[in-house]
Amino acid sequence: MAEVYKRGSAQAETLQLTRERFIVKEEEQTYIAVPFELMGDGYERIEIRYSYDKQAAGSVVDIGLKSPERIVGWSGGARNSFFVGLEKATPGYLAGPIASGMWAVLLGAYRIPEAGCRVTVEITAVPARGRWLKGDLHMHTVHSDGSYTPAEVISLCSGRGLDFIALTDHNTASQNRFSLSADERLLIIPGVELTSYKGHANLLGQPDALHDFRVLTPETAASELWQARDKGAFISLNHPFCDNCPWELGFDVPYDAIEVWNGPWRELNEKAVQWWQEQLGKGERIVALGGSDTHRADRFVRHGRPAVSIWTMSDTVQGLLDGMRQGRVVLSFDPEETFITLSSGEYGIGDSFTPASPEAAVPLRIEASALKADQVSLWSDQGVEAQWTTDNEQAVFDFEGASDRLFYRVEARRYMEDIDRTIMTCLTNPLYIGRTL
Repeated sequence: MAEVYKRGSAQAETLQLTRERFIVKEEEQTYIAVPFELMGDGYERIEIRYSYDKQAAGSVVDIGLKSPERIVGWSGGARNSFFVGLEKATPGYLAGPIASGMWAVLLGAYRIPEAGCRVTVEITAVPARGRWLKGDLHMHTVHSDGSYTPAEVISLCSGRGLDFIALTDHNTASQNRFSLSADERLLIIPGVELTSYKGHANLLGQPDALHDFRVLTPETAASELWQARDKGAFISLNHPFCDNCPWELGFDVPYDAIEVWNGPWRELNEKAVQWWQEQLGKGERIVALGGSDTHRADRFVRHGRPAVSIWTMSDTVQGLLDGMRQGRVVLSFDPEETFITLSSGEYGIGDSFTPASPEAAVPLRIEASALKADQVSLWSDQGVEAQWTTDNEQAVFDFEGASDRLFYRVEARRYMEDIDRTIMTCLTNPLYIGRTL
């Protein structure tokens, strides 16, 4: 399989440099390069900060950045800091690959006093590393039946603390023209919600994945979804047990995931999780996803509810898609609510491993945060294996599992007094167990 999710794996070191450059009067109206070298291609972000005495006889020093190949951006004197990433960058700078070689911070000596001016430049190069990013994979804008513009959605979701979003308007890709531009706050996954009278499906990761939404039979749905998959789209069948718009085109079509959690926790989600559990028990490996399906301001339906956390090896859309395909996904009631991971040694959510022998125990560790008297349940293909409840906000639960299970996964539920109901607060995707001979 792809790289194994190892919580304790070593990462390249962050590079931190401080450079000082004294600019003399004779260098006024010139451009000065402050070079620094990046060794290797493992970096995903460069952060630059600079300072000088702006009150010293009206000193003005501009700043920009040059890669080994080209000028990456220029701030003039408008900013004291900026960053460049693989797919996000400060306005005025180009996101893109962080190449190895000789880079340079560019200083523009616009006004320099007779006594000169000392400039301090702080350079930080951050290596690519595994981390959880949280976002929302299902929402609508004015490009279909939503009331928010894409810009408003980005502002709202950034304010909610999300790292990524997918714009999934009904049967159109026009919103993806907006999403193709880099934004300094969020990763934007291009998407579309195939919306027919027989069911809905998200096509994620490609700006123009949908050919024709008019699918009314399993055969036409399969043909359309195969075309989307051939383009590289990740396919999620949405709210399959919704009363008003269920999935009625069968499950013998190409798909990668099931949206088991749509908006607030309710019966349609309960049915979806039950169906998913049944499929996992049959040996199927289906990724469980969620999305808010936000269209407009609403008391209960809002961006990031549920929040989708994806383990990714890079701060990129492709990294998110890779994490989804590998099933490294956790769903939470809210970005600030219960978050749970499940691991067995170096293996984690989405991984598959084979125990040493059929009799060997499978040591499992469940790490939970933001608990509020949640009941945490460990599930396998045999049903609930163990349950815990604690008054602590953070907790670690250890369990010796049997090696003859197909998988283990975790749920958390909580009684919500304001609505007088018990709801799901967290749901992990499985850690799969291979068969020993």
